Amino acid sequence: MKLITAAQLDGYSPRKDKCVTLRFITQEKSPEEIMHIHQMLDGFGYLYFRAEEQLSKEEIDELDALETDLYDQPKTQSQRIRGVLFKMWEQDNKGYSQFKDFYKHHTEKIIEWLKKKLD
Repeated sequence: MKLITAAQLDGYSPRKDKCVTLRFITQEKSPEEIMHIHQMLDGFGYLYFRAEEQLSKEEIDELDALETDLYDQPKTQSQRIRGVLFKMWEQDNKGYSQFKDFYKHHTEKIIEWLKKKLD
């Protein structure tokens, strides 16, 4: 799926994880266009924004040709490890009342295990 539309960059918000939330305003959309946008929620892809000028046919073709493995693996390896550890904590918190403590303990065990492999 793709969305190509005229838009105005309305603002941004920095996040503590160094990501940025971008806000755009479009012109009026039909119910079908809104449905298409809704179907793309939580999807991964590329954002290309150029102020003042329309996209050329060549630029659109180039954007359509971009490949990303985000569709196959939307999370980084560290996000996956954190997610698995969180599920473990939910199922058996091993006496840790807060996930951050559980996470620190278990990641430290993994780090120590890996460091022993270096010797």
